Amino acid sequence: MGDDYLHWSLLTGRATNAQPGSFFGLFTFADGSQHANQILMDSGKLVWWASDHLRIAFWRPLAELSQKLDYQLWPDSPVLMHLHNLLLYGVMILLVGKLFHELDAKRQQAGTATWLFAGNMLHVFAVAWLASRNQMLCGILLALTVLAYHRWRQGQSALYGLLAAVSLIVGLFSAEAAIQTMGYLVAYALFLEAGKPLLSRFGALLPFIVIVLVWKATHSHLGYGSYGSPGYVDPSSNAGGFLTSLVLRLPALMLAQWYGVSSVMFEQLSRPVQYMYAGGAALLLLALVYAIQYVGGFKSALVRFYAAASIMALAPACAGYPFDRLTVNSDIGASGLLAIVLISVWQRRKQLTGWAQGSAKYLILLIGLVHVVVFPVGKLVSSAMMKTINTSGEALGALALPDAGEASNLHYLLLNAPSAEATYYFPVTREYHGMHNPATMHALGPNNQALTLTRVDDATLRVNVPTGFKGTITRDVRLQPFKVGDTARMGGITARVEALTADGVPQTVLYRFPDSVDNTHWRFFAWREEGLYQVSLPAVGQSLDIASYDIGKAVMRYLDKHK
Repeated sequence: MGDDYLHWSLLTGRATNAQPGSFFGLFTFADGSQHANQILMDSGKLVWWASDHLRIAFWRPLAELSQKLDYQLWPDSPVLMHLHNLLLYGVMILLVGKLFHELDAKRQQAGTATWLFAGNMLHVFAVAWLASRNQMLCGILLALTVLAYHRWRQGQSALYGLLAAVSLIVGLFSAEAAIQTMGYLVAYALFLEAGKPLLSRFGALLPFIVIVLVWKATHSHLGYGSYGSPGYVDPSSNAGGFLTSLVLRLPALMLAQWYGVSSVMFEQLSRPVQYMYAGGAALLLLALVYAIQYVGGFKSALVRFYAAASIMALAPACAGYPFDRLTVNSDIGASGLLAIVLISVWQRRKQLTGWAQGSAKYLILLIGLVHVVVFPVGKLVSSAMMKTINTSGEALGALALPDAGEASNLHYLLLNAPSAEATYYFPVTREYHGMHNPATMHALGPNNQALTLTRVDDATLRVNVPTGFKGTITRDVRLQPFKVGDTARMGGITARVEALTADGVPQTVLYRFPDSVDNTHWRFFAWREEGLYQVSLPAVGQSLDIASYDIGKAVMRYLDKHK
C-alpha cells in the first residue's frame, strides 16, 4: 500500500525526510512549507490544485522505531513484517480482554465482549496495513492506561497511577489517536466512580489532562498537524471545520461500527449528500439507543461507561479521513456495551413481547447477528482478499504505466488516473517493483472523471471536466477558494483556471507547456475499464473526449484476466 512503499524508501535510505522530533519523517506527507510543496508539485507527487500551504504531518516517533525494527531484523520479508502487526494486534486483544474481565465480574459478558472485539471486521485494514501499526501500538497503550487507571482508582498501589500516566505518554508518541484514551478516563470518572466526591474523581484526571496539553503544545510547536486539507482537519487550526467534520463523520463512523455499513466512500460524496447520509445514520443510531433504553440496558453504570467512552473516543477520529479502521479504539467500549445488552436481551427474549418491546428486541438481536456472525466471517473473507485487492489496485494504477528506462527524460501526463491524489505514491511504488520512473508524472485531470481535451496551439491544451477538479485530501476550498485566473506551476508546465463549477472547484484549465506537446518526451495516458492506454493528441483546434470509467468493473476485469 502507498504509505508502506514510502516507508520502505525512507527506512532503507533511498530517500530522506528530515523533520523536527522525528527519526525518519515517516508520517510527514506535506509540511506546510510553500517551497517544499512546490517541489512536490514540480515532481508530480502533489497535484497542482493542492493547497500551496498544505500540511499533513503526524508525530509518531515510537511507531517509526517499531517499523525501523522490521528493517533491521527482516528487511526483505514483508511476511514477517505483517506477522509483527498480527502479534501486536494479538497483544491488544489480550489486554482488552483483561480489561473487560476486570471491569465486569460476569465472565460470560466479559468473554463475549472480547469475542466481539476480536472478531470485528473493521479492524482488518488497520492490521493488514504496515503503516497503520501505530494503531496497534496506540490500542495496546490505551488498554494498558485504562487498566492501570482502574486498578489505581480501586485502591490498589499508587504505582498503577504512575503506570497509567507513563502509558498515556508513550501512547501519544505512538499516534495522535492516543488522545482517545481520555474519552475512557473521563467516562470512568463520570459513571464508574459515581459514589466518590467530584473533587476526587476529576482531580485524578488532572495529571492526564496536563500530559495531553503539554503533548499538544509540543506537537504544534514542532510543526505537526494538518492544514489546508478537507480530509484531515486539525481542531487547533480549524475549529469550525472540525465541528462540521464531527457532525458529519461521527454518525458515518458509528453507522459502520454498529450496523456494518462502511464509511469508505463517505468523503467522496458531495456536501449536501453527506448531510443527508449523516442524518439518516443518526436516525438509525437513535433507533438503536431507544431500543437499548427500552429494554433497560442503560440502567447499568458499566453500560453507560462503555457507551460514553466509545462515543468520546471516536470523536477525535473525526479529525481524520473517515476510514472504518478508525473505530478500533472506540470498539473497546462498543464491544463491552453490546455484550452486556445482547446477553440480557437473549436471556429475556421470551418476556420481551408486544410491538414496542419486540421491535427493540429484534433490532438488538439483528445488531448482535451482525457482530457475532457476519463480522467474524467478513473478517476472514476480507483478510483473504486483502492482498488480491491491493495487487489489482497497484497493477491498474502505478504499475500499469510503462517502464521509462534508465536515465529517462520522459514526462508522463495522466488524464484520468484512478486517483489523481494517489500519484504521490506512484514513483516509490514503481521503484519498489523494480521499474524505472520517468522524470515526472503529472495529473492533468482528477480521478476517473469524464473530460474533454482540446488542442489550443502547439504547446497549449485545455482540459474541461464537467464535475470539476475535486479532491478529498489536498485542498479545502472553503479555506482556500479558487478564482478564475489562478495559476499553478508544475515543473515547466503552467496551469491556469479558466472556469469554476458551481461549488467552486476548477472546471476548465489551460495547460501551457514549455515546448510542443508533440515532442516525444511528453507521453499522455488515460484509463478505461479495459486498462491503461496511450493517448494521441488531437490536431490544433480539435478536441478529444475521454470517458469516465467504473473502477470496480476495471478491477473485476483485471481479476478475471489474471485468474
